[in-house]
Amino acid sequence: MWAKQKQQTGFTIGELLIVIVVIGILAAITIVAYNGVQARARDSQRMTDLRSIQQSLELYKIQNGAYPTTNATAAAICAPHTNGYSYSDATDGSWLSNLVTNKIISKAPMSPGNDCTHYYSYLYVTAASYGCTGLRTANYYVLQIAGTDGAVPIPSDAVTGTWRPCTGATAGWGTSTTHWTFQKDDI
Repeated sequence: MWAKQKQQTGFTIGELLIVIVVIGILAAITIVAYNGVQARARDSQRMTDLRSIQQSLELYKIQNGAYPTTNATAAAICAPHTNGYSYSDATDGSWLSNLVTNKIISKAPMSPGNDCTHYYSYLYVTAASYGCTGLRTANYYVLQIAGTDGAVPIPSDAVTGTWRPCTGATAGWGTSTTHWTFQKDDI
């Protein structure tokens, strides 16, 4: 009689390699999708913060008759700021200290990441600032989000490109689609 051959069970090396490749592809797709969700969440938070800051500035103006002045925050991640802007990269969260002091907000919002490339800035200047002498009639503020992930559409009141605070201004700010700048006159 013939001896019955024992059948071997298991996977061949080729089958195992195919399974490993398929698992790797699925993992890569999952990671990419997850990163996209995180980017949209960070940009959405930035837009929520911006609207909250704008509303807080309006409340401050109603209470005090003008928008808050800026004071460069000395305690900062990147370097001490001395140019008159208030930056959200302050480690203590007091970059818009006038809003906090007047109890309009308990703590100034900080950008997700809140580092040298992801921050908010606020500047309040006179009507003649940045080459606008005789061209603007009121003091104004500039609010900027620097460093976005590009996952949220740019709002309609955002200005991109090289922005000039008035027509004929001699100075401007260079921005890109990931740096959204807003302005509002103090009238």
